[in-house]
Amino acid sequence: MIKNILAGWLFILLMFSLPGCKQSFLELEDKGAISENNFPTSLNHLDLLLVSVYGVQHERGFLGYWWHGYSIYCLDHTIDMQWRNDDAWIGISTGMARLGDTKVQHQWRDIQKGIYFANSTLEAIERYRTIAPATEKQAIDNRQGEALFMRGFYLWHLEVLYGQPNLDGMGVPIIRSVPKDLATMSVPRASTRETYEAMIDDFSKAAVLLEGQTNNHRATKWSAIAALAKTYLFAEKPDSAKIYLEACINNSGKSLVSLDSYKQMFNGDTKYEYNSESFYETGNRAHPELTNNNGSTQQNTGSGVSQLYTPFYIDTKDDERKAMGYSNEFMHDRNLTRFGYNDIPPFQAIESVGGQWKLKDDYVAQQQERRAQVGKQQDGPDPRLYVCGLQPFFDSVKVAGKYYKVAQAEFGKWYTIDAATGLKPNEFYGWALRKNQYLEGKLEETRNIAGANFYFIRLADIYLMYAEVIKNSNPVLALEYINKVKRRAYGYDPGAISPIDYKSLTDRTKAPLTDHLANNPLLYERWAEFFGEAKWWEDVRRLRLGPKEASFYKTVAAGRAIVWRDEHYAMPLPSLEFETNSNPGMKQNPGY
Repeated sequence: MIKNILAGWLFILLMFSLPGCKQSFLELEDKGAISENNFPTSLNHLDLLLVSVYGVQHERGFLGYWWHGYSIYCLDHTIDMQWRNDDAWIGISTGMARLGDTKVQHQWRDIQKGIYFANSTLEAIERYRTIAPATEKQAIDNRQGEALFMRGFYLWHLEVLYGQPNLDGMGVPIIRSVPKDLATMSVPRASTRETYEAMIDDFSKAAVLLEGQTNNHRATKWSAIAALAKTYLFAEKPDSAKIYLEACINNSGKSLVSLDSYKQMFNGDTKYEYNSESFYETGNRAHPELTNNNGSTQQNTGSGVSQLYTPFYIDTKDDERKAMGYSNEFMHDRNLTRFGYNDIPPFQAIESVGGQWKLKDDYVAQQQERRAQVGKQQDGPDPRLYVCGLQPFFDSVKVAGKYYKVAQAEFGKWYTIDAATGLKPNEFYGWALRKNQYLEGKLEETRNIAGANFYFIRLADIYLMYAEVIKNSNPVLALEYINKVKRRAYGYDPGAISPIDYKSLTDRTKAPLTDHLANNPLLYERWAEFFGEAKWWEDVRRLRLGPKEASFYKTVAAGRAIVWRDEHYAMPLPSLEFETNSNPGMKQNPGY
């Protein structure tokens, strides 16, 4: 049968090769298709490729939806769960993440997509170099630097969720080229040390190639240098980190924004984004008018992460608490304590007057004074609490053009708590997260996509990392850089001595005495400054703080105990990886 088919094809080939045949009807090349022969042939083509590389940041399995509320916020206890009917989701918070749970699996797929697109772009750039005019060298170099930076950026996030924190442990696969066949698709896991070395290689090359690229909406030389400094620190090479941290401090031209700008830079107001302290940020735009730009699985230019932790508000028509989105999560109550907020929960301060429920006048006055005098009261909270959280009854949100008071994160009348929730009303605070929230309406008004940017590295991070690497050799200077960050948060000049300065590297912080951050200004400032930015988990892993954090937060989801196990530093790899990757060096993380 096969011989007959081959004979038939040979006959057709002979017919079309006769002298009278002017055209080969077996010419299968599609002149309108993209191939290595006709793409890329211009800088515009390279830009199209880079758009795909940057675009992966918005993928649903990454910063478009999954990263914050489904994984990092659960792991570092930024949040507690209002939705208490999903044991697998709750397990991510309690130390019992499960193999096969998509909430910690889709990140693997979509972040790898970013690495693949970066590799495709880098190979295309090398092809274009062979035909490009010499006048385009810097422009091509800049685009290559951007692709290298983004490859390192994606590798960083892959390591944060799936790599073991110890340098000799299992990191993630290092893929440097587009796979050409099934064999080259089967790759092993590198060690964590090798994974950081791969990032260092990418960021180092990017820093050189990005010279002259000054558009801060994209990766720049200083994006790469800042990332290089951070990677060296996590790779336990503090001397190398110090070199690049000092370069960022002394030569980047970056400065901390004012307190007023700091308060506004996390909620999508373009006046405060791409600011003087940002080294790189993922740019988000809602654009609800675009056909496919919504919070479904379709690609978009923004992010739907906040749909999971949108605030509740009090509807004045019926006194009901109503959700502004899914509202499955809220700020873990223990975070208020860590910020130094020790006032009584609202249910201890309500009363019925003339048949109407209200907050007691003295409680209202106390809370209003707290907010008016924030940072000035000895027994008051860290001012960053009000940057990071929305306080029920005192903060407001807009719904359909009208402002309503924020409610505690639960359904029902604002003055009741259903016993079926398992919550203890007199112990419940239920604040909403403020960072990354859309505050000008329900998220559905922008088709479930918000426009708040995500900061990868800020100058405050550089200052605190620098303090860490010099704290033993120069504790006085280390303390100064810690205080710079604190001063800005309290409204003081970062460069001048202030009354709220820490006096030593073991001074008291706002954290309670039983907290491991109580006398650790450096770590407390890292926690408080970047709260809600999905950064604390990086430090929990790096410094092996898991048991201490579990001891501090204790429970989630109305009383379910957090039980720490070291395997939880690295999430399970998807089973599909092992069905398609036959390399013996591709191994599952322990405990799953």
